[in-house]
Amino acid sequence: MNRANIFMTASWVGLAGLFLALGGALLSAPTGVAMAGIAAAILSAVVLLWTRRADEFTQSLWNAGASVAFGTMLLTFPGLPAAEGFYDGVSGSESGQDIPASIIPVFAIAAFYIGLFIKRLLGDR
Repeated sequence: MNRANIFMTASWVGLAGLFLALGGALLSAPTGVAMAGIAAAILSAVVLLWTRRADEFTQSLWNAGASVAFGTMLLTFPGLPAAEGFYDGVSGSESGQDIPASIIPVFAIAAFYIGLFIKRLLGDR
């Protein structure tokens, strides 16, 4: 198995891990299910990092995913608390911080895989 095939397989494993984590969170499964999904996504991202220079296409997939994840981090760190504060101010609820800050890295990991697969679906554009 060459490095490009390892890269492509790891991208599918990471996406499956994200779906497992999302399904575990939505279905109120035990915490271990969601943690296993996130662990699979993170470990497959390490494999993706290791094999990202297999060829030019895998390099472009990595760059697309990393760019989208970086943009997501830039927008959600200041934007999510600001949007929550704006909503609380308009609605008058002002109950404190309801959205945990730990959700932002999860958004970035999901954005990485979304960017990678959108680039994969669109091809070499």
